[in-house]
Amino acid sequence: MSHLDPRIEKSLSDAHTALAARGELLTEERLTASYARFRTRFGPDVLASMDGVALLNLMHTHGNKESLVYWLEFKNDDEFPGPSFGSIAGGSAHKFGIFRRRGTEQWVSGSPKSEQTITEGQAVDIARKHRDQLLAGVRLLGEMRLPGSDAEYLQLQSDLERQAADIVGVAWAHKYWSLLFPDKLDDFHNERWQRYNLLKVLETPPTGDGLYVCAGRFVRLAREMAWPINQLTAALNERNGQPSRY
Repeated sequence: MSHLDPRIEKSLSDAHTALAARGELLTEERLTASYARFRTRFGPDVLASMDGVALLNLMHTHGNKESLVYWLEFKNDDEFPGPSFGSIAGGSAHKFGIFRRRGTEQWVSGSPKSEQTITEGQAVDIARKHRDQLLAGVRLLGEMRLPGSDAEYLQLQSDLERQAADIVGVAWAHKYWSLLFPDKLDDFHNERWQRYNLLKVLETPPTGDGLYVCAGRFVRLAREMAWPINQLTAALNERNGQPSRY
């Protein structure tokens, strides 16, 4: 039996039904196919098999529509409806840690207020670090049992802070891991929006800060509603005032 207030459960069901009627809800079959395509292109085995400039371009070349950063932020077509897995739009390319300036071959790192011009070799080193930290997160998530408790997700947050310190707090890494582990992570890539949606269904968010602390609550809610987490978060967006994934 659901622990949700019956009125909240009904409003979520109504939101889910409305999304499905408008054709805005990804079916389980399409979800499975999209996750499989993403893993085929950018999964841990692929990243682990690459190095050097090839790895750098695969991960961080925005102008390449086959790159990881393009798929995570911009890809939106029949092959991969990216915004349906949570948006990371907004801000500048600095949010990825490195990027190649448009119209040049020049790589840049740092923040908008303190950016640095770096060599291709330095950019490769950063890409390797990002790759290694993504793979560390994959290992940690692969070891998690379901359903995870608040304490286990708090421990995940702590482990990621140690093993993936450069990317643990950024939306693009959260989206990457959520696409590989859609049964363990939500696709709200913003901590404030995670907590807002929990409060709107009368859930007191767990203690502790970080993008991974609240995930277990969405896992549990999805199980109670018998939906994939992606469909749950879509219904929460619809119900709680952000119909668009943007």
